[in-house]
Amino acid sequence: MAFLRKLSIRSQLLILAGSTIIVILVIVLHTYTMMSGMITRSHEEYVRQTVTEMKKNVASNRDVIYRLMQDISYNPDIQDYLVEKDNLVRYDKFTRLTKYLSGQKDLKEGIQDIIISGNNDTWIDLAGGNRYLVPLRDQLSDQSLNANYEGMRKFENLYGGADMLVFATSIAYSRPGEQFNRNIGTAFFIVDPTALMGEQEYSPKQAGTQIYLLDRDRKVVASNSSLSAGSKFPAMEENPSGGGNRILKWKNQSYVVESEALPEIGGTVLSMVPENELLRDLLDIRRQELIILGIALLMLAIPFMFIVNNILRPLKKLIFFITTLRRGDPLKLKKRISLQGYMEISIVATELNSMLDEIDHLTQSLLETNTRLYSTELEKKKSELAFLRSQINPHFLYNTLEAITGIAVVEGQHKIKTMTRSLSSIFRYSIKGSSEVPLGEEIRMVDSYIRIQQIRFEGRFDVHYELTDEAMAFRVPKMILQPIAENAIYHGFEPTLKRGRLWIRGAVSGEGQLIVQVEDDGIGIEPERLEELRLMLSAPSSGPEEHAESKSIGLVNVNNRIRLMFGGDCGVRIDSEAGFGTRVELIIGERRAPDA
Repeated sequence: MAFLRKLSIRSQLLILAGSTIIVILVIVLHTYTMMSGMITRSHEEYVRQTVTEMKKNVASNRDVIYRLMQDISYNPDIQDYLVEKDNLVRYDKFTRLTKYLSGQKDLKEGIQDIIISGNNDTWIDLAGGNRYLVPLRDQLSDQSLNANYEGMRKFENLYGGADMLVFATSIAYSRPGEQFNRNIGTAFFIVDPTALMGEQEYSPKQAGTQIYLLDRDRKVVASNSSLSAGSKFPAMEENPSGGGNRILKWKNQSYVVESEALPEIGGTVLSMVPENELLRDLLDIRRQELIILGIALLMLAIPFMFIVNNILRPLKKLIFFITTLRRGDPLKLKKRISLQGYMEISIVATELNSMLDEIDHLTQSLLETNTRLYSTELEKKKSELAFLRSQINPHFLYNTLEAITGIAVVEGQHKIKTMTRSLSSIFRYSIKGSSEVPLGEEIRMVDSYIRIQQIRFEGRFDVHYELTDEAMAFRVPKMILQPIAENAIYHGFEPTLKRGRLWIRGAVSGEGQLIVQVEDDGIGIEPERLEELRLMLSAPSSGPEEHAESKSIGLVNVNNRIRLMFGGDCGVRIDSEAGFGTRVELIIGERRAPDA
């Protein structure tokens, strides 16, 4: 609910309208689903009855064929013929057996041929199909004495050129003797597919219903569709032979499919009806319901939009008025709003006008107060300017230092000359010029400062410069290195009597940043103090008054100046080890644009 409170009134009203439409559509869909389920179950019951009748007919006709095959397999004359070695005797039996098999063939309509194929190359063939079945004899799926279905085959032009069903059973010699119970041949029945279905017609209750009788190789044995017997049933997205009712996709159309296993031939009885045909009447009803629903929504949309606009129009006017006030135009602040509509928006307009009157009054008072404060501040600035004018003129100091330098030269005081000239350079550098200079100028100023300190400390440390030409041209803030060098001398070299070394290195990194290192081999910094310095350097930029210890002010101020001018990824990094020295690293980037 918190999410809804953040939305606009229009969005909340649209969500309400959309939810109402969704509820109505869910009710319509639920009704349609229940009715379609009833129609589907009714169709399923009809198909189940039809399939049951088909299975009974197939089982009955198959049993007749199997009984005929058993009678022929156990016929003594047939068995004697298959084991007879005398050609004359066998020929005499062949004539009689041919008549016998013809009589058996006529007992069941649809039997096209009966073939007796012996293991000793003897055979009886009523219609000439033996030559097609000799290769099959050694590949039979079951060599038992039971009759088995061996699939559908085409026998070229025999039997009208159509695919025929092939049933086979092994013939075992049943008389006592040396060959008792041995396999002596195979009996084949060539059967028209219609013989399994019988003469009964299966008219579908629903238009478009297709019924297929498929064998184990998914060949069509019989159907009421355009697929002929023996043709391969087309593949579907799912295997429909699992049994039961389901909806499958076939040829870009949804079908309600009912399948039943047919163990007699290892096949399936399959019924299919297009879902749109099965539910055609229901689809018409659903279409009419949706049309009525659409008309009703259009009729409701007119008063809905009228009510929404009646609510939102005053609010939009109020929002526009407030946006105008935020621009800060003094003339706009004098305007007042008048809203006509529902009670709540009228109250809001009245209170807003009262608030604007109060703001106008307070603004006037504030302007008067600011005028007085500005006058006071102006007088203060005038006093400061007068004070500054009273200060010593810098040129007087330059001239004084140059005079001292001249006297030192005359008197032969080279140390005084060096110190005053270096001090003059430092003073002139700090006063004149812009706030940013090339690193080379900053190094020259630092070198002047170091010469003064080398005289003061009587050569107790040496300085080494390692700077690239690219680094020397990089612009840096003025007076950024002197506090670092001063720390190195006073805190690194002064507390110890051993001779020290100071290195000043500079180079530009691959990221375009200037890296300046000031490193000494002095006494270093204790770990606790080093951690305090690092914490101060990582803290947000602040004034020097926040740091009580004067020896950390210079380092922190340098860090703050760099971070303010070049961003938070720049600044001062410090690393030290007590007794081995300190390295301070300045990271300076390109000058960033000032914030808008």
